Amino acid sequence: MPIAENPVYDYTDWSSFGGAQKITGPPMAKKTFIWFVPDWSNVWGGGHYTLFRFANYFAQKDTRNIIYVYNNERHLSSNNLQTELNEALPDCRLEVYVDGRCLPECSAAIATTWQSAYQVRSFPFSKEKYYFMQDYECYFYPFGTTSLQAKTTYTFGFKGITGGGWLKHCFEMHGGKAQDYFFAADKEIFFPFREANFIRPKVKRIFFYGRPSTERRCFELGMKVLKKISENYPDVEIVIAGLKLAFKPNFQATLLGNMSLKDTGNLYRTCDIGIAFSATNLSYLPVELMACGVPVLSNNGPQVEWMLKNQVNSYLTDPVPQAVFDGFKKLYDDFDLRQMLGIGGVNTMKNITWDSEMEKIYHYINNE
Repeated sequence: MPIAENPVYDYTDWSSFGGAQKITGPPMAKKTFIWFVPDWSNVWGGGHYTLFRFANYFAQKDTRNIIYVYNNERHLSSNNLQTELNEALPDCRLEVYVDGRCLPECSAAIATTWQSAYQVRSFPFSKEKYYFMQDYECYFYPFGTTSLQAKTTYTFGFKGITGGGWLKHCFEMHGGKAQDYFFAADKEIFFPFREANFIRPKVKRIFFYGRPSTERRCFELGMKVLKKISENYPDVEIVIAGLKLAFKPNFQATLLGNMSLKDTGNLYRTCDIGIAFSATNLSYLPVELMACGVPVLSNNGPQVEWMLKNQVNSYLTDPVPQAVFDGFKKLYDDFDLRQMLGIGGVNTMKNITWDSEMEKIYHYINNE
């Protein structure tokens, strides 16, 4: 079987990406932002939902916000995607476009992936260009053409918007300037199951964020750790969610597969420890677990330590099975430590809201 190749991008004009050579539609009547977003299968996916949340917040500021699906190959029209957004977002004011020839002039074109950055670079009808960066995507690939092409996008001269301080540092290493935002958790979904004494006296159920298709979430490491836990703590129920597994683990586990965002809070509140790894930028899972008062066990490293603080709001270890297992054992045996981390996580999250973080980014763009 031939090896599948990633497409090779080039510096070219907008029409080669399927866009119009002239501006379509009437002149701008209000500030307009076009978000270049990849197609989605799950509107609740963390990266996509964050983009939609920010865009819809901007739309509530009397601006026009267009979600342009830059890699559309499945949709003859935008109707189905528009319906999904309308159902997922309260008071959705976003417009979905799937045809680049219809895009109007805009105040800002916003790249949201490294692939979209090449299109935004070529898009001639925007006054400003931004890079909404949720991970250091050049790390997603082996060193080679694709990794180099992803890294090159950070030098395009766009203004940066980054999820967290580590990404801000990564972006600015390439000569640009960025404004970062902190990760928040929806307080209607993620909260402790009672106001006080929310740490149960005994560990009976643990959660693992399992996504084998996403290498940066370290699925293999998790499987090794969970095997050790199952062998040494058979009384502890292991719950795995995040993706429907194509195989059954070689230990007893409850497999929940993909879940909608609104259903995860109820799950987390039933768990006594949450395990989630991040080889690149921090995922939302530890943040949402902390908001629910669940002690978090994760790996160390600057990509997570901009928000996770070891033995303050989480327990961080080397990304080695025995080290993580030793961390689990420490948490299992030490109620006071679990309580301290649970309280630390809740305190970390209590004053961070999506509205405040989105307002910060909106002001940043406005000032620019």
